[in-house]
Amino acid sequence: MSGDRSSPKQESSSGHNRVLDEAERLFRTRGYNAVTMRDIACGVGIRQASLYYHFASKEQLFVAVTERMFERHRIGLQQAISENSHDLRSQLHAAAGWFLSQPPVHFLSMVHTDMPLLAEENIKKLSACSYQSMFEPLRQIFIQAQERGEIRDIRPNLLAGFFLSVMESIPYATTFAGAAPKEVMVNEMISVLLDGLKPQ
Repeated sequence: MSGDRSSPKQESSSGHNRVLDEAERLFRTRGYNAVTMRDIACGVGIRQASLYYHFASKEQLFVAVTERMFERHRIGLQQAISENSHDLRSQLHAAAGWFLSQPPVHFLSMVHTDMPLLAEENIKKLSACSYQSMFEPLRQIFIQAQERGEIRDIRPNLLAGFFLSVMESIPYATTFAGAAPKEVMVNEMISVLLDGLKPQ
């Protein structure tokens, strides 16, 4: 039956997404500089020349992959936060749950190692994208918590950056011998952030 066949447009879209998926996996595990277009083509199972049908350059592909990843985080974070809007603690746990459900971003490595290799306009584009997708949703929940009187008046930018750096460190911290599970570490770090280090 003709209804079972994919249209050329659907096949092209499917191929495009397969390229993005494989490129994201390789960029995440190896970094931008170490990955070649040949690596990506081999991973997808297509000829390297066919890869250029979807993306004109490795940089264009990296930008597309990274924008897609940030957009996934923006949607996931906002949904997690909005479904747990009771108080700051529940919102932070929801945000942490979202991050733990996703492959690590390796954001600091991306900023210091990958992004300097890109053209200036792409650095600006990805910086703005990362801010809107990951930083701003967290900044807003700290602002709202201050407005509700839940926490004292500390720069929301600093708090959002601190929380993101904690989430970035969790995958590394769990690699040490005798490390607690990720969820336990997150609970302790949120407790430190909201309750402090001094005995209660």
